[in-house]
Amino acid sequence: MSADTVLVPEDGREDVPPPPRRWRRPGRPAAALVALLALCVAAALAVWGVPPSPTGEELPRPDATATATVERTTLHREEELDGTLGYAGGGSFFARSGGVLTWLPGVGAELAAGDRAWEVDGVPTLLLHGDKPAYRLLESGSRGEDVRQFEQALAELGYGGFTVDGEYTWLTVEAVERWQRDEGVEVTGTVDPARIWYVSGPVRVTGHDAVVGGSVAPATALLGTSSTQEVVRIDLDVDDRDLVAEEDGVTVRLPGGESAEGEIVSVGTVAETGSDEEAPGEEAEPTVEVLIELARDGVDFLDQAPVEVEVRGESREDVLAAPVGALMALAGGGYGLSVVGDDGAVRDVPVEAGWFVDGLVEVTGDGIGEGTEVVVPG
Repeated sequence: MSADTVLVPEDGREDVPPPPRRWRRPGRPAAALVALLALCVAAALAVWGVPPSPTGEELPRPDATATATVERTTLHREEELDGTLGYAGGGSFFARSGGVLTWLPGVGAELAAGDRAWEVDGVPTLLLHGDKPAYRLLESGSRGEDVRQFEQALAELGYGGFTVDGEYTWLTVEAVERWQRDEGVEVTGTVDPARIWYVSGPVRVTGHDAVVGGSVAPATALLGTSSTQEVVRIDLDVDDRDLVAEEDGVTVRLPGGESAEGEIVSVGTVAETGSDEEAPGEEAEPTVEVLIELARDGVDFLDQAPVEVEVRGESREDVLAAPVGALMALAGGGYGLSVVGDDGAVRDVPVEAGWFVDGLVEVTGDGIGEGTEVVVPG
């Protein structure tokens, strides 16, 4: 969604009224009426002032119905962007052995270290906390960083009696046997890499890639997963990349009308392109992914629900701003303001227009300062 756009006529403002009608020569009673009318016009011009015409004559400005003052303020650039509720991250679980798939967790289930990830031939694969995948059988005498990672994960589950030092000793064997007995699996004292799966944190099941009862082979995709972190996702046009930065605060308007504060936790650095939904067959503008974490719990979170996100981008401090309605296009090009002088006379002053925010426009120009009175046409 883009910023407010103000359209200004390209052919300039029509300050010169149409020529007066031709009047028949008045009789004496009519002459008195004409004289009275002239006095009324003169009074009106004294109040509103008149601009110079191309011929040097002063002409009335019939659309000058209100005035406002130029103010010194801070302008904040704000945008409303389309977002979608969802969960951060994404990945897949793969079978580590062949057989019949006998159990999968339900879609939407949240899993953590110590939980079952799936079962093949009735034997569970268990989740452990760690960053690197298991790749070999661990047994008494094994040494290495993978042993250290396993020992640390086992200790985090509450099984101790050994030193987390990267050496698989008989003390480690005893702890593993206690763990296997508690899990109801074959007690071997060794660790089969097909029976464990490392995760860096809790995960949420987003979909099934295999069917319970079907045969699977090693490396068969079983589950789609994400993290359990609730986020708002925005596909931001690359041209608007300067609007956001990590740790920026935003306001998220949820589907039920509720609003929640959030914080930008990541801004993508790789642009992605896809098909344009409004123009099938054409490529859409490149975007980067922006993730926003909601700042409070208890939000009615509906996965994949659309939301509106109000982002607060750059700001300009200590600038002069006038109402957008006071800005006009000059006949010779550029923009201007109709400035009311101390004597009530109105003159058009060229200005440079900057930001347009919340009905105000940033302006600079000779004779324009804080408190300058300008005409706002009705």
